[in-house]
Amino acid sequence: MKIYLITDTHFNHEKIKEYCGRPDKYEQLLWKGLENLPKDCLLIHLGDVCIGKDLEVHERIKKLPYKKILVKGNHDRKSDSWYLSNGWDFVCDKFSANYFGKNILFSHTPTKNSEWWDMNIHGHFHNNLHRLLEGKYVVDGEKERNEIDLNNLTPKHKLLAVENTNYKPVSLESIISRPNNNKIKPY
Repeated sequence: MKIYLITDTHFNHEKIKEYCGRPDKYEQLLWKGLENLPKDCLLIHLGDVCIGKDLEVHERIKKLPYKKILVKGNHDRKSDSWYLSNGWDFVCDKFSANYFGKNILFSHTPTKNSEWWDMNIHGHFHNNLHRLLEGKYVVDGEKERNEIDLNNLTPKHKLLAVENTNYKPVSLESIISRPNNNKIKPY
């Protein structure tokens, strides 16, 4: 079974276009990518599914024919049981597993470095990591909201950002095999 990842889809979040330079049709691109995945795959969503109209979005998620794991992000505020009743097969704050000979931690934000995992694949920073690392904050509370997470970053962390993947899910294998340059290509 092939494993795909996506993060920070932010369906129904109009301001995300301004924050991250997303095109007007970003939602259509995301849905197209999700709907074109193989039926026998596993999708891991690294959080921040939508901002409002949760039922509408999750009615569509329910129809996706493959297994789906949600690693909750800072905007995923419903209960685990709500998400499990609305299209997700497993819901958690983070989890680890061994794939392709690597112990991988999946989380929304970068987790403090640990010897028990080889790689932490996360989202949260979108395509703004370079700006945040330079201390250029443009949204109220952005510095406070990200300071701890930015301090957790090491070479073992790999950022996944849909802004860098043409708004498509990417294969886990492609993330593991590529250098940590935050420009992961979709598959």
